[in-house]
Amino acid sequence: MAVAHVDLSARTAWTATSDPAAPAYVRGGPLEALEGLLAALSDGGEDIDPVDAPVALVAGPVAGVAGPGLARITAIGLSPLSGGIADTRAEGPFAAGLRRAGLTGIVLHGRAPEPVTALVQDGTVTLVPAGDLWGMETGAATDALTRRHGADAAVAVIGPAGEHGVRYATVVTCRDHPLPRHGFGALLGGKRVKAVVCVGRSEPYVADPDALTRITAAYADAVPENTLAAWQRGTPGFAVWRGEPGYANVANFTGTRTPGGVDPTAAPALERVAACPGCPTDCVKVYAGAAVHQESLAALGPGAGGPDPWALNARCLQLGLDPVSLAGTLAAAGIPSDAIPDTVERLAYRRDDTGLGDGAARLRATADAPMVGKGVELPPFDPRVQPNLGLGFAVAPVGPRYDIVEHDLDFDAERGMPACFPEARRVGVEVPRPLGRLDPAGTAVLMRLWSGLDALGVCLFAATPTRPLTLGDVEDLVEAVTGERPDVLGLGARRLSLQRRVNHLRGLGPEHDTLPERFFTEPVQSGPYAGAVLDRASFDRAVDVLREQLGFPS
Repeated sequence: MAVAHVDLSARTAWTATSDPAAPAYVRGGPLEALEGLLAALSDGGEDIDPVDAPVALVAGPVAGVAGPGLARITAIGLSPLSGGIADTRAEGPFAAGLRRAGLTGIVLHGRAPEPVTALVQDGTVTLVPAGDLWGMETGAATDALTRRHGADAAVAVIGPAGEHGVRYATVVTCRDHPLPRHGFGALLGGKRVKAVVCVGRSEPYVADPDALTRITAAYADAVPENTLAAWQRGTPGFAVWRGEPGYANVANFTGTRTPGGVDPTAAPALERVAACPGCPTDCVKVYAGAAVHQESLAALGPGAGGPDPWALNARCLQLGLDPVSLAGTLAAAGIPSDAIPDTVERLAYRRDDTGLGDGAARLRATADAPMVGKGVELPPFDPRVQPNLGLGFAVAPVGPRYDIVEHDLDFDAERGMPACFPEARRVGVEVPRPLGRLDPAGTAVLMRLWSGLDALGVCLFAATPTRPLTLGDVEDLVEAVTGERPDVLGLGARRLSLQRRVNHLRGLGPEHDTLPERFFTEPVQSGPYAGAVLDRASFDRAVDVLREQLGFPS
């Protein structure tokens, strides 16, 4: 599996091939990229600027093949938010485009002296001047690049926020699918890379096409019968949801008397589906001119107090801003609702510690407590109601992500999904699990499970334990593509260990495995979750057990 490395400073490129003794399903994929980052940090890694560390965009041998849950590109580097590991994924066509261009990954080193586009074609990378694109929003830049390189070109591009170094800037792939949460837009902006463009018609290797066809057909048949998959496929989809008081963030996690999320019945008209090649679930849909992803509306609406989360989501996509970190920044700074739209426009073009322009010092002096873990804003799901999700937020090396671990509510006997209980038991989780009970051993299993899917490039939103692809199906799927059968949980443990080692080199230790104080001192005030609050001593003990279960040294 070929991975191209590009020295932006010297304007040179070379191709590296994987160790042929390595399992087929890891060659040229996320685990190799993590190992490469560790090697680059091994000498003086604590002091390196995140922009100067390698940034990898990898599909690997599994992702990018046309099949259910295989439309995922992974980005790996150092986060400008935490200083530690940055590891995130985007759905959509980009992974397939990278594979068509003849690579399983591209790694960017150094900084270009002038703006460039990295053009991937026939397994090689060429740096093309991009001064004419610098300053464009993501949609306009994507239009310009597809006119130049063809409508089938797969484009990953930054917007003004990335160019100006806003720490939570994103990279937007194929117009609709951002790489969320960890500031990859700022990393590419610092490297002066406006875009990565993939052009080609190569077909990825598939060991057993007939088996892949059978798995795809079985998955499509299972979607209507699966509660979550059917919700994802329907309209307005599972990115548009309403939560009872305390379930979701309202007003920087202080508003636990009112519902969170947004009203699905008030959704604007569906414009189109932002499809993933080979997957029939059609999770990501476009409303009000922009694709809507799982967290964005809930964060930008009641979480930040945005006047119109649909419009703000569209501006985030065009400016290249992460909606969740943006929402947390606005809420902590106390930006009034009527000032939010102008603030969003301003901050994408201004760089400072908070991304809030000249008023940053005043805002810091009067701001509410930022709701972050390891420097990364929390997703809009309240850990007081789902404490095992909170354990994942605290202990995950990447910081708080809503897709670190399957959510507690799905395993509750009354509010959960009993249809998934047999699969949960097969992977090693005791269910049903009463809501509010800390279960670090079960959380460790679930973290390894989803980490293993991420290591392979298999989409969590198609797979075990709550979606149609069971653990056995995932093993069958990977074997159909690569010819070899994976140990999914073992891969997940290895990935988490590599991430932790990066953080260790960066000075992020166990003392950072915690949550903001609000969750331990302010109970939920009303509704079915009234009184929910984290007990500090119990939570800290569970964190210690979870770290031990994951093999993290104290």
